[in-house]
Amino acid sequence: MVRGTGLKAVPDNSAEKTMYQHLARLVLCGLALAPIALTTGAAEPSVFPLRIDPTGRFLVDRNQRPFFIHGDTPWSLTHNLTYEEACRYMEDRHARGFNALLVSTPDAYDPDGKASYPPDRYGHQPFRNDDLTQPDEPYWAHVDRVFKKAEELGFLLLVTPAYLGCCTDGYVDLLRKNGPAKCLIYGRWIGKRYAGRPNIIWVHGGDRNPLDVAAEVRAVALGIREAAPGHLHTAHWAGNTSAFDHFAGEGWLDFNSSYTYGPVAWRVLYDRARHPSKPTFLIETHYENDFGKRTADDVRQYPYRAVLAGAAGHLFGNKPLWFCGRGWEKALDSPGSRYMTHVRALFESRAWHALVPDAGHEIVVEGHGDFGNDDGVQAAATRSRDTLIAFLPPQHSIGVDLEQLSGDKLRGYWFDPRTGRSTEIGIIERKGLHQFKAPAGGDWVLVLDDAAANRPPPGAPVRH
Repeated sequence: MVRGTGLKAVPDNSAEKTMYQHLARLVLCGLALAPIALTTGAAEPSVFPLRIDPTGRFLVDRNQRPFFIHGDTPWSLTHNLTYEEACRYMEDRHARGFNALLVSTPDAYDPDGKASYPPDRYGHQPFRNDDLTQPDEPYWAHVDRVFKKAEELGFLLLVTPAYLGCCTDGYVDLLRKNGPAKCLIYGRWIGKRYAGRPNIIWVHGGDRNPLDVAAEVRAVALGIREAAPGHLHTAHWAGNTSAFDHFAGEGWLDFNSSYTYGPVAWRVLYDRARHPSKPTFLIETHYENDFGKRTADDVRQYPYRAVLAGAAGHLFGNKPLWFCGRGWEKALDSPGSRYMTHVRALFESRAWHALVPDAGHEIVVEGHGDFGNDDGVQAAATRSRDTLIAFLPPQHSIGVDLEQLSGDKLRGYWFDPRTGRSTEIGIIERKGLHQFKAPAGGDWVLVLDDAAANRPPPGAPVRH
């Protein structure tokens, strides 16, 4: 999302090419295939706060259960909606299985998606006299109520405390005007105000690299860290970057994020291969019906490609939902929103956190597209090789070396990402190379399990 401009961020193609070449070397050296192992995830409500798992590959809740980030992006939730409207929004997303929300607090967008710096729906601005040390209490009292409701519903809140903006659509000028000293005071203030909300993770930046306001961004982050030491921090910089592209060596960024308008899987693979190992998740790619003109059929593939490339989850976006603008209530039931309902169900029905990307094509040996493009199969298997999950584009076939998997016999399924339904293929002898062709009618997900594990169909609730 290049918020408010209607323009796509132009990627540095040479930089992207260099990134893919570097990733290829990592794959050949085995560095992109670091194993993941732990217990099966649970479909029970998570207990905050979240922490980074010792493997450095995903987040866990207070009970050490893996947390699959499955989020929506209502950046303007606390600004353009009344409390009652915000509750309707969150209740809808909760019912659809979303467990995380990315929110810009404060925000600068109006209901038309323009960066006009309007007051919120109650007529309040976040600060008096453009002074970060003079927060306007009525504005923040509304934020308090929305955040409280979000916690009651079990949402992880990914909160951007000072959205920079790609152009002039954020608070970069305000931060520059206030300077590092006041930014530090603001960070301490907002950190203290929400330190008691265990479901918050701070997301710094917002569609812009922080090079010319690095001191101000750092001050906000350090102020929050001082006042709320129990909260994790990540970042959302310009398109085609990751959180660790800036400030990575300073210690206050806890885990990574992947932001791309290019090939999703390869961005995630590259970010996942960084050392030391830290979780990354797909924080943004094209939104449904936004400037890139991506349809629901386009955005449906992104979470599958991201997670099978090693992401700890993903965020979905839609216009006008991202700015909570005119028509937001109708857009809640967009085709993309309906498709997203099935993503979490599939991955939480298997040990998603134990998946290792098949980046070296050891298991799926036929059906890959060109390196650096999301045009072929995307596959991952658990470290014990007792489950393989592969995303196949429409009318695609793949060759799987079944002997690379575990178990005497395998049970196969086709999972439909449009409906969430599974069709059993049956029992397959674990011998040699086996060809699988996706059924007609769009993209599909192939799931192969060790038959002896007696797992439920993909997408079925996990019971403990």
